[in-house]
Amino acid sequence: MKKHIALSIYCCLVVGSGILYAQDKQRKFLFDQIKHSITLGYNIGATAPFSFPNTIRQINSYAPIFSPSFGYQATYDLSSKWFVGTGLSVDVKGMKVTDSVQYFHTIISVDNGNGEKGSFEGDFTGTNATTSRNVYLTLPVFAGYRQGEWDFKLGMYFACLLSAEFKGTVSDGYIRKGNSLGEKVLIESADFDFSREVRSFDIGAHLGVSRHFGQRWVADLTGQLGLNPVFPSSFRGVGYNLHNIYLTLGVAYKLW
Repeated sequence: MKKHIALSIYCCLVVGSGILYAQDKQRKFLFDQIKHSITLGYNIGATAPFSFPNTIRQINSYAPIFSPSFGYQATYDLSSKWFVGTGLSVDVKGMKVTDSVQYFHTIISVDNGNGEKGSFEGDFTGTNATTSRNVYLTLPVFAGYRQGEWDFKLGMYFACLLSAEFKGTVSDGYIRKGNSLGEKVLIESADFDFSREVRSFDIGAHLGVSRHFGQRWVADLTGQLGLNPVFPSSFRGVGYNLHNIYLTLGVAYKLW
């Protein structure tokens, strides 16, 4: 009886060890299909409408601000051609733009005459200068196809706002109170600051192309198109929807 018990325990240990060994080999196999990289890039683009409204008459100047991107990326090979991936990055998305506008609906800060500032809503005609700088924690999820040294990626991104700046001035014009038929008030210069109104998250399309150089280095071009407006629909400070439309020029270094 004792021999049978001992033999049963021995067989269980052998089988159990075999299962654990097989599971360990399987885990190693799965883990070997995951590639880990660190990424560094530069964002170029604009926080802008998909199409220009007729209230914007002319773009006088545009300049990107320092907008770095850095993070981590992991891809999993489904086959020699197909893969899926995700990551986590910190992205600065920003610009400076000056344009000529007509009946541009906005909310400005004006001196109410006693040294204090109050808000004034209406349709402005003149020069508008805007600086936008928003920092996001971005999570992309994508599928990819590999052809030789090239990777092609398509997916979505989800971003959480870490800090926001959206402010500027209007000058050399006038504003009509309420709407384009309202009382006309001359504006030499006035400020606006909508930083607190920027939506706390962003969702959009993620697509890119990468070129491998050797075993470690990758050059990458990624486009992100925000499908979610930067401001909520209830906000009246900008008369049209703005979206994050940016390209990221970057490199990646494979860790393992």
